[in-house]
Amino acid sequence: MSKAPATRPERVLFVHAHPDDETLSSGGTIATLLELGAEVTVLTATRGERGEMLTEALAPLFGDGPRVAAHRETEIAAALAALGGPAHLWLGGRGARPTDLPERRYTDSGMQWGPDGRATAAADAPVDSLTAADLGEVVDDVRAAIRSTGADAVVSYADDGGYGHPDHVRVHHAARYAARAEEVAFSMIVPADSPEVDLTVDVVPVRAKVRAAVEQYRSQVTVDRVDPADPQRLTWVMPHGVRQAAPAVEAFRHDADPVPPAPETFADLGRQGKVTAVVVAAVAGLVVGALGTVTHQQRLGGFPVGMVLTTLVVLGLVVGLRLLYRSRAMVAAAGIAIIVATQVLVSVGGQSSPLVLANLAGYVWTFAPAVIAAFALAWPDLSGLRARAAAASAPSSADSARSGAPGRRG
Repeated sequence: MSKAPATRPERVLFVHAHPDDETLSSGGTIATLLELGAEVTVLTATRGERGEMLTEALAPLFGDGPRVAAHRETEIAAALAALGGPAHLWLGGRGARPTDLPERRYTDSGMQWGPDGRATAAADAPVDSLTAADLGEVVDDVRAAIRSTGADAVVSYADDGGYGHPDHVRVHHAARYAARAEEVAFSMIVPADSPEVDLTVDVVPVRAKVRAAVEQYRSQVTVDRVDPADPQRLTWVMPHGVRQAAPAVEAFRHDADPVPPAPETFADLGRQGKVTAVVVAAVAGLVVGALGTVTHQQRLGGFPVGMVLTTLVVLGLVVGLRLLYRSRAMVAAAGIAIIVATQVLVSVGGQSSPLVLANLAGYVWTFAPAVIAAFALAWPDLSGLRARAAAASAPSSADSARSGAPGRRG
């Protein structure tokens, strides 16, 4: 529900991954909202540096990220003007970055086609790419855009990014988390024939504006000529040769979940997030190792309370990291840190150190952390099998996503 007061137009923020996404997947809605008097802002995450250059004149730009970016900046400016002139922001730039942080650019992560016909992550995503960035930083930038525009509603992709492109998926998560944090409505772009549609927008009346906008992206699509027999029909050919048609309606599903999705696993974090997670795990291991070395000999009456409690703490830390984050790297960092802390303290105490004695508690503390860590590292990760089983049980979802996919790379 919009929180816009009756005295001003509604403000809507569309969050997209690359130039042309805003037009191909939601251009009709953007044009319609502008005609109705809404204040619309398009937030674009990257400049599509790894996108194709289809025309002969533009082909020399391909692979030259800065030159491609500069060209696609001109394309999106012209396309937005054709749609009616919504405001425009770049993620990480002015208006879409916390004011206490220096501005930054997120670059196109690229993609490759998977065996199932859907996009998957590229093997050579740049270090400054959107998917390599920490999700928390991306969320903060989207939140800054929501605040700077005063948005009452945020619109972006569904959780599969439409067709699997990693930048689209990252934008979905960032926009959804940011909308929740700022307590504004969030809606997802879905195929019109999706079983879960909460809103449809008739975009045929603004077809001329959408055509003019799509025609600006000559580096990405080839627009078919107007058909005199059906002048409202709009089709274009994608780089891989697939012809797509602009729908008569654009559809959206509102985010009605009571809580945001569960936090990402270690594998889903960006490079910075992964480094931070490993460092935190190592620090926790050092603390546990130091405390365990000092206290494992403690007894309460005749009961070896120190040995039991320190072993349980190690078990909780190492196994907890493995289960919660499905990360062998974090387990290894914590396990090694425990062993290092123990050896350092013993070395400081010298040969006569009373910290680790040649008794049951000493032997348990010496070997148990390594055994527990080895067990956690060897534990198989079955999440991939579960995901494949879930996908096999619902093949229609992939088919419907493919049918509405923009079929592009970046």
